[in-house]
Amino acid sequence: MPPRVRSIARLAAPLAVGMILLAGCGGGAPATSRKPSVSGLYAFWPRPPADPHMQFLQPIASREDVSPEKRSALSNLVFGEDQELQSAIEKPYGVDIRDGCMYVCDIRKNTLVVLDFAKQQMRLVGATGFNTLVNPVDVHVADDGMIYVADNERLAVFVFGADERFQRVIGHDEFRPVGVVTVGDRLYVCNIEQQVVEIFNRFTGEQIGSIGSVGDQDGQFRLPIGIDADGEGNLYVVDMMRCRVQKFGPDGAFLASVGDVSDNAGSFVRPKQIAVDSDGVVYVVDAAFQNVQMFDSEFRLLMHFGAAGDFAGAMNLPAGICVDDTSLRYFTDELHPGFRAKRLVLVTNQFGLAKVNAYAMGDRDEGWTISELTINAADVGAGVGQNPEMTRLQDPGELPDDEPPVETPSQGGGN
Repeated sequence: MPPRVRSIARLAAPLAVGMILLAGCGGGAPATSRKPSVSGLYAFWPRPPADPHMQFLQPIASREDVSPEKRSALSNLVFGEDQELQSAIEKPYGVDIRDGCMYVCDIRKNTLVVLDFAKQQMRLVGATGFNTLVNPVDVHVADDGMIYVADNERLAVFVFGADERFQRVIGHDEFRPVGVVTVGDRLYVCNIEQQVVEIFNRFTGEQIGSIGSVGDQDGQFRLPIGIDADGEGNLYVVDMMRCRVQKFGPDGAFLASVGDVSDNAGSFVRPKQIAVDSDGVVYVVDAAFQNVQMFDSEFRLLMHFGAAGDFAGAMNLPAGICVDDTSLRYFTDELHPGFRAKRLVLVTNQFGLAKVNAYAMGDRDEGWTISELTINAADVGAGVGQNPEMTRLQDPGELPDDEPPVETPSQGGGN
C-alpha cells in the first residue's frame, strides 16, 4: 500500500460540546515522558482546538490490503495470473466485520466479498450455485458468526453459516429486503416492497411479526433502508424518503426520532445505512452530505466526520457502515501514538479508489496535548454537507448541482 496521507475534518462549534458524551478526554497536561517521534500527516475529527475523536486509518480496496505479499511466479504458473477484476472491490454497499473478517456487499461483482485480515486472504461468498447473489445490499454477522445477506433482486435474505457455507433463504411474496440485523433469535429486515420492518425467527425463517406501516406518522415509513440495534435490543431504522431515523423498543413500540430534510447538522438529505456501537452511539451515513453524523442514544448530535474531497479519509457517495470492537488490532500500525482508539468504524464508498474507509473512534491520550497530537494533522476542509464550511452557525446554502447520482432499488443498482 502506498504511503497514506491523512486528513482532518472540521466540527461545528456547538457540536464539539456534545463530544464530552463520547469519552472522558484528558485535560491536556504536558507529557512528562519522552514521546515517540511522529512523521507524516494524520486525519482527525473534529478540528483543534476540540479534542479529536475520530482518526482515519486506511483505505481498503483489494486483496493486497489484507495480504500485501505478491504471489510467487510458481503460483501464477499453476493458478494463473491475478486479474484486477478478481482481486478488487468494485462497488461496495453494505459492510460488516467481526474478529478481523470483513464482509462487503459488492453490487457490481454481485457477490459477498470477504477480506480476512487474520488469514490474509480474500474470498467470495454467494458467487456460484443456487446461493448465487444478484444484488446484495446489506450484510450482518450475528453473535454466533452466522451471516445474513439481503439481496433486493433475488427478493430474499440469504443465510450462511459461520463457515461461510450456504444454509437457507428467508423471504416470502412481496418481499424486497434492503437492511438486516439480528437480536437474539430474531432477524429484523427492512422490506421496501411493503415499507415495513419484518421480524423472522433467524434459525427457522418463520415470520413472527412486523414493525410499522406506510405513512408519515411516528412509527410509519416511506422508504426504510437501514437498520441496526443497540445492546438493549432497541432498533434504529433509517427512512430515506422522510430523511429521519426512528427508534423502536424491543417490542416494536415507537420511542423517538431524529432528522428532517435539511442541510443543517442533525438533519439529512440522503441518509443510507446506520450503525450503533456498544456504547449506544448512533452513526448515520448521508450520501448527499458525504459524511457520517454521530448521535447519542437520545439523538443528541455529537459530531460528524468525513466529506467530499480528494484527501485521504474523504468519502465518495458513501452507503454502508459498521462499527466493531473486535478488529482494531489489525489496524494498530496506522494509529497516532497519542490517540487512544476504542473501536473500528468502516464506511463504504461507491465511487473513487477508497472503496472502504477504515476509521478509529477514541480520544486523545491524556499524556499528549492537543497541539502535540495535531501538529501532524493535515488541514482539510469538511462540513455538514458538500460545502466544506457549512455549519449550524452559517447559512446552509444550496447543495451543489454536481452531486453524484444514487442508484435506487427500482433501477436495480442498490438501495
